[in-house]
Amino acid sequence: MKILQTIIDFFYEIFLGCHHSHLTRPFTIQRETYKVCLDCGKRIYYSPQTMRPLSAREVRRIEASQAGELKVVPSAKVSPSLTGEGKPRVAA
Repeated sequence: MKILQTIIDFFYEIFLGCHHSHLTRPFTIQRETYKVCLDCGKRIYYSPQTMRPLSAREVRRIEASQAGELKVVPSAKVSPSLTGEGKPRVAA
């Protein structure tokens, strides 16, 4: 019977994902509050104000705000001597 339960759990995790029944308590590290599933290791992010799980949309919004502003840096100007421009060409 235990083998049958193991097989069912295996296919359940493949098709539906972990059911997250063994979770740690919420804790905060480096301004991130989350629980961790002890079976699969997935982080379930929490709001430190409401202590409720965050939706996927809220997690993406937080990650984007932490990433900071995108900066566009112009490429370096290549000198003509490196590209071969400006040199006289020798006809063969």
